[in-house]
Amino acid sequence: MTSGNGFSRRVFLSQGAATGGLMMLGGVGASVLAGCSSSSSTGSTITSAGTDATSGASAETPKRGGALTVGTIAEINGFYPATSHWDTNGYIYANTIYDPLMAVAADGSVQPYLAKTMTSNATYDVWTMTLRSNVRFNDGSPLDSMVVLANFNALRKSSLTGVTLDQVASVTTPDAMTVVYTLTGPNPTYPSGLTTQVGYVVGTAMIDAATANPSVAPLPVGTGPFIYSQWQPNDHFTAIRNPSYWRSGLPYLDSITFRPIPDTGQRESTLRSGGVDMIESVTPTTITNFSGSGGTGYQLTDTRTGVIGQPTFSFIMLNTAVAPTNDLSIRQALAKGMDQMELQKLLGGPPAKPVDGIFLPNSPYYSKTGYPSYDPSAAKSLVSEYKAQHGTPAITITTIPDPIALKEVEAVQQMWEQVGFAVSISEVQQATIIDDFVLGTFQAATSYLFGAVNPDLNYVWWSTTTVEPPGKIGLNFTRLDDPQIETALLQGRHTTSQSTRVSAYRTVNERLAEDLAYLWIEQYFFSQVAQDRVQNLGHRTLPEGLPGYAFDEGIFVPTQVWLDG
Repeated sequence: MTSGNGFSRRVFLSQGAATGGLMMLGGVGASVLAGCSSSSSTGSTITSAGTDATSGASAETPKRGGALTVGTIAEINGFYPATSHWDTNGYIYANTIYDPLMAVAADGSVQPYLAKTMTSNATYDVWTMTLRSNVRFNDGSPLDSMVVLANFNALRKSSLTGVTLDQVASVTTPDAMTVVYTLTGPNPTYPSGLTTQVGYVVGTAMIDAATANPSVAPLPVGTGPFIYSQWQPNDHFTAIRNPSYWRSGLPYLDSITFRPIPDTGQRESTLRSGGVDMIESVTPTTITNFSGSGGTGYQLTDTRTGVIGQPTFSFIMLNTAVAPTNDLSIRQALAKGMDQMELQKLLGGPPAKPVDGIFLPNSPYYSKTGYPSYDPSAAKSLVSEYKAQHGTPAITITTIPDPIALKEVEAVQQMWEQVGFAVSISEVQQATIIDDFVLGTFQAATSYLFGAVNPDLNYVWWSTTTVEPPGKIGLNFTRLDDPQIETALLQGRHTTSQSTRVSAYRTVNERLAEDLAYLWIEQYFFSQVAQDRVQNLGHRTLPEGLPGYAFDEGIFVPTQVWLDG
């Protein structure tokens, strides 16, 4: 498992949890979005080894004031939804200064946030949203339908985000507080997309600034609980309390500062020395390091249980548009030559479990995929056959400069060299590796992705419509062009039959195991560790009072966090 490399659950476009996999899609008549999932999951595992904190909450009345400092995994490349590559950290920053149109409840349902209501017609191809009144951006401008439309238009024009909106035929604004989305076809789960990057609303002034001078990062303008104060990339981002926040009485903190600390060990030691109040982690050993006696004085939140729907997985991603990984026999050799269970043991953390696809056995979409088992002899034979015609296959594995990531990659390098590959390692910064993914300028790379309770949110990663040649922006990072996957994805999106939907996503899973653009390593475990005085980490409430999904695959919302002393 790499640390901070690639994308998280709710990754920059698909990182929004949505209607759950068990959602009932049948029925007729208008559908009001209020509890669209039958998921029974209630959140993440939250434990405390200290004596004063219980599950990140307190029986005391929340206290106003104080400054929270959080050690994050990596830095982001910007705040503008239409052009920035948001990973886990991007969503944490966004939840600080912006609000989404829709949000995920603890039961897995999608609920209105900036929206007041979201309803569909009988055929699920027209969705009507009404907005909350009396919501203002931090520059004093009001939230209305024209602002939402301006955001949509900016996102649609973007080469990064535009493809994710292809299913929207038109957006109209019948009045100041109503937005109507007309789709190209039925989609009973469409609102789930508005929990993702394309659902966060920024002020018109920010859009105007970005349009007038695209080469200069626009100043963030949002409706969120905090207001952008200062950003020094790779050092810190600070936001201060929004005194006019539309959710009465919130937030509690006076300010919040994020410090990117890519090295996991350094991040953990900075927490223990008091340099930060809280840290985020994607390294399995953080869970063990802050459990038991090692966690005294701290509280640990992690995703070993309570994940809504499909979790995030870590893997080696292969570029199917460049040699030699454009050859299926080479991808088969790489898969057979990589010992998944040995890698899991090497990385430590929670007990290892085999992974053979994008769904776990408890998912309705799970099926045995036929993903190759570890077979070094077969891998050697495939390499020998390739070598006879093309010479020794050379592979470069791209990763980030993190000790855990490097440990993983060096182990993979040794495994692949033993079956006949020439393997080198390239270490690049987080922002660079994301650019490599989007542009397809890699052979093999460590990454993590795919956490989403609605599989349709992963459409952009696997669709043939998002395949572009290396050097051009494409959200199908592996450049895998499989028409069978495309057909199944569209079937899963448009159907109102749960059995048809299940069959479609099982087909996707099985085809991915045949194509081998992803070599699975393990389920990804996110964690956050905070001093006992940091309260409400695991208890988020949505505007209508429903419990929210508090720790969404590494992403937390600081709106209701407060400090007890």
